This record gives sequence, structure tokens and C-alpha cells, in this order.
Amino acid sequence: MKTVIYLDVLLLTNFLAAYFLLLATAAFSGLRTRFGRLVLGSLVAALSSLILFVPEQPYPVQLLYKIATALLITAVAFGCSNKLRLLTAACWYAALNIALAGLVLLVILHTGTKVLQTGNLTVYLRISPLLLVVLSGVCCVAVEIAIRFLERRKPATQTVGLELELADMLIHLRATLDTGCHLTDPITCLPVLVVSFPDAKNRLPQSVREYLSSWFAGNSPGEPPAGIKLRVIPCKTAAQRSLLPGFAVNNIGLITPNGILALGRSAVAFAPQSFGSDSYEALYGNDFL
Repeated sequence: MKTVIYLDVLLLTNFLAAYFLLLATAAFSGLRTRFGRLVLGSLVAALSSLILFVPEQPYPVQLLYKIATALLITAVAFGCSNKLRLLTAACWYAALNIALAGLVLLVILHTGTKVLQTGNLTVYLRISPLLLVVLSGVCCVAVEIAIRFLERRKPATQTVGLELELADMLIHLRATLDTGCHLTDPITCLPVLVVSFPDAKNRLPQSVREYLSSWFAGNSPGEPPAGIKLRVIPCKTAAQRSLLPGFAVNNIGLITPNGILALGRSAVAFAPQSFGSDSYEALYGNDFL
């Protein structure tokens, strides 16, 4: 008895299954990516399934191929600029693949059906091609709906208004509490406000914008704008360690219904990435207010 595998169905099924797995990887790892990257990653995953047609390879070769393709797929889907983020995504993607394959094998063993074919650590179900496509599509739709439903159900973020002066210009920002934010000014040892440069760029003085743009572009920013004292704030996260550019300020004030309440904080730090919200541009820790 020979097994007939339809190449177009194999590619389409693996494309849909990979899209579902990459969506789940993004949800579990907390990584953000664009739809186009997910599609490209799914295409690479679909092409990687062609190893099923290759003669059985030694186990180390099979394992190396799986590791390499997992890294390649997640690099295409989530980017590879941050090696720790890439490794996190690859581990989640591999774990979800193993869990899905284990679930399929469990069902096969308990039902006694002989519809499973494996080759080079690739699992293929010998069932109706149309059923394979429909099941993969249902998984994709279910994950999309669940993610969108959970996003809508997120509680509203509580924000506060803050005022500070930078380069003789008053700046108003919205900030939210981040319990993991513990950055301090190395000179005064006071907690600092962490501002997203992309989110707050349009509110900053032009000289500050140009200086920070040059800093984050990896160029030599030169001397800070006139009248501004540079602060280099050490930042340690789960993903990496870095130095954030910041500036000394005379005071940071909390905007209240009764006026401005001085907080006495002495510096702000700027982060190169967006915080992904329209509700706030800055983060503060428990010890800031």
C-alpha cells in the first residue's frame, strides 16, 4: 500500500498550522510582530515540511534540521536583532510544535487508527486533505478570535498626567504604573520616569529630538543640547542590559485638579521602543509617586 501525499495540500495545511502556532507563540511570549512577518514565517514553515519527502536521515541531522528551521521561522516572524528574544520565541514555537505533535500521537494511540506517517521528525496525518485544511483553518480562526476577545477585555489602564521642563519647554506626558520599573538616577539615586521616545517624540524640543534620534541610531550624538545635563541610566530587563539616555530636570510635577504637585524627581530616561498604547507615553514604578 502506498500513501499519496498531495503537495499543495501539505504546504497549505502546514502554512495554516504554522500561522496558528506563531500566533500562539506571540501570545505566550508577549512578543509583538506584524501580520506580514507572520505570513512570511508561516511560508518558511510550510516549505520546511518538504523534509517529509527526503529519505530518512540520521537522528542528529533530523534534530539539527528542526532546531535550524525553528530559529529561521521565528527569526522571520519576530526578527533577530535581539538574540534572547529570538531564543525565547524559538523555544515557545518548538514547545508548541512538540505539544501539538504529542496530542496527535495521543489521539492516534487511544483510537487505534492507522492514519499517521512520520519522516525526519515530521508528522503527517493520512486523512482527508479537505479535513486537514479545515481543521488547520479552524485553529487559526479560534486563536484569532480568542486573542482579539482577550485584548478587548483588558481593563482600562489608569494613567496620571505629569509635567516637566526640558530645554526651557514645558512638556506634559501621560504615565502609567509599571511594577517592574525600578530605574534610578545614578547621581541622585532617585527613581526616574521612563519615557518612550517614539511615543513622545512630537512633544519634545527639536534639539532634544535630534540628539535622541542620533543616539538611538547608533551615531555619535555629540554634546547634549545647551543647558541640558545628560544622564546615562543603567537599565536591566529580562531580555537585555542597556544604558538609556536621560536628562536632568529641575522637577517633575503631578497634574492634579488642584494644580501641580511637585514630586522632586530629578531625571527622565528615554526608551527606544514604543510602549504600544495610545493612553500613555511614560512608565513609573511603585516608588515614584
